[in-house]
Amino acid sequence: MKKYIQRIVDKELNSALGYAGAVVIRGPKACGKTQTALQCAKSVLCVDTDPNVTSLMAIDPKALLNGDTPRLLDEWQV
Repeated sequence: MKKYIQRIVDKELNSALGYAGAVVIRGPKACGKTQTALQCAKSVLCVDTDPNVTSLMAIDPKALLNGDTPRLLDEWQV
C-alpha cells in the first residue's frame, strides 16, 4: 500500500467535520477523494460494491448511516 501524502484540504476537512454533520468531497476521478476521506473515517460504506445498499435504500435508508462516525459513504452518486 502506498503511503498517504498529506493534502492542503486535510485541515479543511478536519475542521468541517468538527462543526458539520456531513461533508461532501467533490472532484474529478482519481484525484484522491477516497484516500483523503479515509484518513478521517471511522467506518466505511462502499455504496457501489456493497450488495445490501439497494435493498436498504428501499427499506430503511437510515440504516446506511449505522457505523462509527465519521462514516465514509464512498462512491455515492447523485
